[in-house]
Amino acid sequence: VEGVGGFFVMSALLLVSSAAVTTAGTCNTVTGVMLGSGSNIGNPLHAASLELCCSACQSNPKCKAFAFHGDGTCWLHGSALPASVDNGGNVTSGVSSGPLPPVPPPRPPAPPSSPMGAPSGPEACTPGTNGVKFPFCDNTLSNDQRIADLVARINASDIPYQLTARQSTRLDELGLPSYYWGTNAIHGVQNVECLNTSQCPTSFPAPCALAASFNMSLTHDMGNVIGRELRAYYNAKVHNSLDTWSPTININRDPRWGRNVESPGEDPFLAGSYGTAYTQGLQQYTGVEKVVQSVVTLKHFLAYSIEDYNNVTRYNVDVKVSAYDMVNTYMPAWEMLVKKGKALGVMCSYNAVNGLPTCGNPALNQTLRGDWGFEGYMTSDSDSCGVIEGGHPAGDGGPPRPMNGTQATKECLMGGTDIDSGGTYRANMFAAIVDGELDEKYARLALTNSYKMRFMMGLFDPTVDNPYKHIGTEEVGCTAHQDMSLLGALKGMVLLKQGPLPFKKGKTIAVIGQAVSDAGALTGNYDGPLCPKGGASCFPSVADAVTASNVGGTTTVLASTDVTKATEMAKAADQVILVVDNARDGGGEGHDRYSIGLSDSQIALANAVIAANPMTVLVLVNGGLISIDDLKSTAPAIIEAFMPGVHGGTALAATIFGDNNPGGKMPATMYHSSFVNVTDFLSMDMSNRSYKYYTGTPLYPFGFGLSYSEFDIKWANPPPTRHVVTSSESPRVTYNVTVTNTGTVEGDEVVLAYTKPTATLELEAALLGAPIEIKKLFGFQRVTLAAGASTTLSFDLDPTHFALVDAEGHTSLHAVDMDVVFSRGHGLELAAPTTVAPFEGIPQRLKELRKWW
Repeated sequence: VEGVGGFFVMSALLLVSSAAVTTAGTCNTVTGVMLGSGSNIGNPLHAASLELCCSACQSNPKCKAFAFHGDGTCWLHGSALPASVDNGGNVTSGVSSGPLPPVPPPRPPAPPSSPMGAPSGPEACTPGTNGVKFPFCDNTLSNDQRIADLVARINASDIPYQLTARQSTRLDELGLPSYYWGTNAIHGVQNVECLNTSQCPTSFPAPCALAASFNMSLTHDMGNVIGRELRAYYNAKVHNSLDTWSPTININRDPRWGRNVESPGEDPFLAGSYGTAYTQGLQQYTGVEKVVQSVVTLKHFLAYSIEDYNNVTRYNVDVKVSAYDMVNTYMPAWEMLVKKGKALGVMCSYNAVNGLPTCGNPALNQTLRGDWGFEGYMTSDSDSCGVIEGGHPAGDGGPPRPMNGTQATKECLMGGTDIDSGGTYRANMFAAIVDGELDEKYARLALTNSYKMRFMMGLFDPTVDNPYKHIGTEEVGCTAHQDMSLLGALKGMVLLKQGPLPFKKGKTIAVIGQAVSDAGALTGNYDGPLCPKGGASCFPSVADAVTASNVGGTTTVLASTDVTKATEMAKAADQVILVVDNARDGGGEGHDRYSIGLSDSQIALANAVIAANPMTVLVLVNGGLISIDDLKSTAPAIIEAFMPGVHGGTALAATIFGDNNPGGKMPATMYHSSFVNVTDFLSMDMSNRSYKYYTGTPLYPFGFGLSYSEFDIKWANPPPTRHVVTSSESPRVTYNVTVTNTGTVEGDEVVLAYTKPTATLELEAALLGAPIEIKKLFGFQRVTLAAGASTTLSFDLDPTHFALVDAEGHTSLHAVDMDVVFSRGHGLELAAPTTVAPFEGIPQRLKELRKWW
C-alpha cells in the first residue's frame, strides 16, 4: 500500500493473500468478499454458523460458492464468479471445494457523500457557491467551452469518484453537488420513496405488455410521464438524479430468457420503435434543444439475453454472434435509437461478444460514436468493469484478458465506458494514472461525456429558466398519469380465442388461480414504490376488479391451485375466470427458465376447471411467454395479458366483460413447450427463432390478436403492378390500405407491414450463404374504428427497406423479387410485388459492419 496525494493506492498484485482467508469445515472462505453474486440457487437458507452454510453448499450439486451473512442468512451460488468486495464487510464467502478464485484487494473508502438519491447541497453554479467564480458557470459561453473548463479543474485523484455510479461525490471547492447516476425506470420511476404526501410514482404496464399494444404513442406518453415525475422529484430536492437506466431494448431472443418481461418483443424494428418512442417522450430531445427533460440509458449493449443457464452466466459468457445476426438482429434497434431517437445514454452489458467484453470494446464504441453519431455517455452495468477484472472472457485464443483492476479500468475507459457502476474505477484509476499505466486523457474524456449530460439537463444553470424547472410534485402519480397507465393496460390485452367472451355481468362468477388476489403479481420487475404502505395493496387485484365489475352478481374466489376446491367452485359458477402465471417458475434477472410451459400444478388446475365448466376464459399473466400446448384447443376462451401493471386487474375485468374491446397483438411467437428440446438456449444463432426464421407451426405467431369486432383490409388504390428499385436513390413508394370495421362494436385493429423476399439459389449465393428471412417488419399502425367505419392508412417505403445483409455483415441492395405484405396478423393479407434490380446486377453496398473478430 502506498500513499499518493492523500489517497491510498492499492497494488495490483494484492490478491487473495490480502484478504482474511480461513477455512470452515472443508470449505475455503474469505471475509469481506462476495463470490458469485447474481447466480443465486433458490431462496436464502438460515444457518446457525459458517460451517453449516459450507455444508449446505457441499450437499447441493449445483452449488459452487456460498455467502454467509452476519444475520445468519446463507446464500448458495451456482458460480464462484464474479468476485467483488463487500463494502459492508459483513459477509464471508466460500467455495464448496478447491481453492478460492482470485479476489480483488480491499478498496479504499469513498469520500463522504449524501445518501442514495438525496441532494448533497445546492445546484452547481448557484449564486454564493464556490463554482460561480469559474468560467464553467458562465452561461454566455458554449457548453463545450464550459465543460472543457470544468474538466480541466478536476484533480486526477477526484476523477474516479466523479465517474462512479450510482452516487458520484460532491466537490465543495468547485461547488459541485453529488449526483445519482441511473434511476431505474423500466415502466415507472424506481430508486425513490413515495412522497411524504403519500403520492407514489406512476407505474405502467411492463414493456412486454405495452409493446403488445403496437401503439407507440402510449410508450411515448409513458416516457414523458416518467421524465416529468423524475423532474418533480428533482425539483423538490428529494432525489438528485435525472437520467434513467432504461429502456431495455434487447430482443426476446428465446422464451427462456429470464428478462423477457423487460423486452418489447422478438422483432428488432418493434424493439427499436418502442425504444424510440420511450426515448423521445422522456428526453424531449430532437437534437437541437438546449435543455433536455431527462436522459435515457439504453440497455444492455450488446447481444445480451443470457442470465444463468446450466452454469453459464451473464458474468462469464462470451456469446458468439455471426456477422449476419449481428447486423440483422442484434444491432438494428440500437442504431435506430441513436440515429432517430437521439438517445443520450447507453449501458454496456456483462457479457462478452466474440472475444471482447462489451464495456471494453473500442470497435463497438466507434460504431456508436463514429458510425451512428452517438453524442452521449456510456455506463457499465454493475459491475461489468469488475467482471473484466477476473479475466472475462477467458480462452478462445483471443488477446490476453485483463486480470487485475488496473487493466480492467484501462480496458473499460479505452472501450468508451465513461461511468463505472461499481468500485473498479474508484479503486484503480488514480493509481494507474500516477504509475503511467493509463493515459489521463481517457479519464478526462469520460468526464467530458458524463458532465455533458448534466449540462444538457440544465443542472449547471440554476438561474436560467427552462421548461422543466416548474414541474411540481402534484404531477407524481396524479389521476391523468394513472389514466395513461390504465389505457396502456387496456390496449395491451391480446385476445387469442374468443369463445364465450365477453361475459355477462350479474352472474355467479368464479375467479380461480394462484395469483388472482395479488395485484403485485401483475406488475413485472423493476417496480418503483407503488403504494404508500408498500406492496401493491392500494390497487385492485383481478379478483377485486371482477367483484367490483360484476354488479348484481356473485363472485367467488380461490387463490390457490387446489384442484378439488377449484372444480367444485367452477361447477357452481355460471362463468369462470381462470388465471395462470409463471411468476414462480424460475425466470427473472439472474435466472433463466428451463421450461416454458405451465407448472404441473397449474396444468392440472386448468384441465380440471375447463372440464368442469365450458364457460371458462383462460387468462395468461406472464413476462416470458407461457406455452399452453393442449390448452390452446381445450380452453373455451384465451386472453394473453402479459404483465399489465397495477391497473391490470381493472383492465382484465373490463376486457372480460366487454367494456374494453381487446386489440393487442403478440409481440413474440408463442412456441410449443417442446421448443426447448430442439433449440439451444445458449446459441445466439437466430436460425429457427422468431417469425423471421421459424419454420415450425407456432401455437400463436408474432402479430396475432383477435377482437370482439371483425375487420377487413383492402387496397385504397391499386399498388403498382410491380414496383422497381434500382438504387438507394430510387423514389420512395407509398402504399395505401383501407381498414374497415365490419363488426357491430367499436374496436381497434393493427395493420402490420412486411417485406417478403423470394428465396432463390442465386440470392443465397449473392448473400454468401446467409439466411434469407421469411419476412421482415418495417411498419405498423393501430387505429380505432366505430362499427361500420373505415379509414385509410399510408405506409411509405424507402428503397433501403429492400436491402439484405450478407454473411459478412454488409448491407446491400441485391437483385431480388420481393412482396410488400400488409397483414392483420391473421386472415387475408395484401401483397404488392417489387423487383430490386441494381445497375448491371451489381449489388449496391449501403453500409459495412465494423468487425473486431
